[in-house]
Amino acid sequence: MTVPIGHSNVVVVGLDGSDAAQRAVSWAAEEAVRRGASLRIVHAELPLPADALDMTGMARSALHDEAIAWVQKAVSEANEVAPGVEVQVRVEVNTPAWLLEQESADAALVVVGSRGLGGFTGLLLGSVAVALSCHAKCPVVIVRGADPVLDGPVVVGVNGSPQNWHVLDRAFEEAEARGTSLVAVHAWHPPMRNARIAETVGIVWSELDSVRHALVKQRLEACADRHPGVRVEAHVVHGSPAQRLVEHSEGASLLVVGSRGRGGLRGMMLGSTSQSVLRHARCPVLLVRPGLDEQMDEARLDG
Repeated sequence: MTVPIGHSNVVVVGLDGSDAAQRAVSWAAEEAVRRGASLRIVHAELPLPADALDMTGMARSALHDEAIAWVQKAVSEANEVAPGVEVQVRVEVNTPAWLLEQESADAALVVVGSRGLGGFTGLLLGSVAVALSCHAKCPVVIVRGADPVLDGPVVVGVNGSPQNWHVLDRAFEEAEARGTSLVAVHAWHPPMRNARIAETVGIVWSELDSVRHALVKQRLEACADRHPGVRVEAHVVHGSPAQRLVEHSEGASLLVVGSRGRGGLRGMMLGSTSQSVLRHARCPVLLVRPGLDEQMDEARLDG
């Protein structure tokens, strides 16, 4: 149920030799087993600078030898944590962003570490993350947390945007596939900073909370009808959505967030909440791009 139509049942993981990438390989291997999928380990050997003199090919050979050593270590790690998983390998001289975008065209999932070396340095702030959030053809997981909890709940944020529907539906799918519960979090900033002061002008925070609880319940029930086996726990809290999602990510198996359209297909990007979550979450984060219908709506609005 978690494999998009038109995508092969392959989990792709980006490798660069860092500890974070090795953790991503382990997570991706276990995810492949859960899905009954194969695992593809992908490494991009960076092109040599244009002004680099490598007349004998020693520099290129050294980079390739290093890549093979990293890949061999990753394959061993995958076989150790997920015996029997089919492992494929792709090593190519290219840029990491381009290679992972290409792999995403027929992958069920692309997995990367939260920090990296070489081609994946500065993942959360750099061009690789931007490229994946803008152009990946499948969901992307950034493996955060030193020791991911495999049997924890799935966490998702609830808001009133039209784009939130596909994020919620994906979160239900992930919880159902994992046989775990779904924790839905809606965070908002009450008017005025103090509840007592607010009451003096007729604003009762508890009443506003109740209204939001009802709206959250209505939105969740619309998705729950398609996933009746998923137990849902809803929280309406005060404060920053990003901060509250990060707090609930402690002990979670997955935190599901979405990218948002801005300026149509050409400007697809991460919103501020998603960016903050990717920096600070304590569990792996699943980044879900809008579906085709939502993307086309954005394109029409962009004119």
